[in-house]
Amino acid sequence: MRVTEPESGTTDGVRAADVYEATLQPVPGGRLKRSARLAAAFAAELAWGLLPSPGLFDVVVTRRADGAEVLRVGAGDPNVPGDMLGMVGRQLADLDPAAFLDEWGAEEPPGPVR
Repeated sequence: MRVTEPESGTTDGVRAADVYEATLQPVPGGRLKRSARLAAAFAAELAWGLLPSPGLFDVVVTRRADGAEVLRVGAGDPNVPGDMLGMVGRQLADLDPAAFLDEWGAEEPPGPVR
């Protein structure tokens, strides 16, 4: 029988934050691609936000045991990329690993867990 802890919503005391770690990383791509994204974000700001601004960062969730990437989502507004990171961090703290993966539609990456 699994018992849910009322304050955290996790089962058996294991939180997703114990298994996974969320970080903010630049969007993949070479120097030219990153420079183009930065220029486009600057142009969007000059247009008072009338143009959509490209994301410059992703929130990446990795498995603590081996660093395997579990989830990568765009961080959203380049002016406040920490908002998405904060939301993912709160879910890691509140949910158990299975519920976190289910919430984001992610799957446990293959490979050995050390």
